[in-house]
Amino acid sequence: MSYARGRRFEHLVKDKLVAAGFDARRIPLSGRQRPEGEEDIPNTDIIVENKFFGKAKTTKAKKYVSFPEGEIMELAKGQQDFLVFNFTKTPPFVVVRFDDFLELLKMWKEKGKK
Repeated sequence: MSYARGRRFEHLVKDKLVAAGFDARRIPLSGRQRPEGEEDIPNTDIIVENKFFGKAKTTKAKKYVSFPEGEIMELAKGQQDFLVFNFTKTPPFVVVRFDDFLELLKMWKEKGKK
């Protein structure tokens, strides 16, 4: 997969978040090494509302799906809040921790009661 394709996908995710009314930005070169003394850049691809951190990954569709172990471990450890991914010619999908998913369901349920 090409660097340009991944960058386009990160911009797509950021643009969709902004269009939905969120303050979102893409972190260019998020995985690069930082020179000593340079301000720390989070090891994340997308920041939402300055407090939610996520990775954006795109891949070619295959018969079986596997997620990058590094990103899944970052989710499990709470270093990332979400993983957005897609396959060629599909819309983006989101992976979150199950406890976070439960919190979202509770919020939606409460919103429906109002």
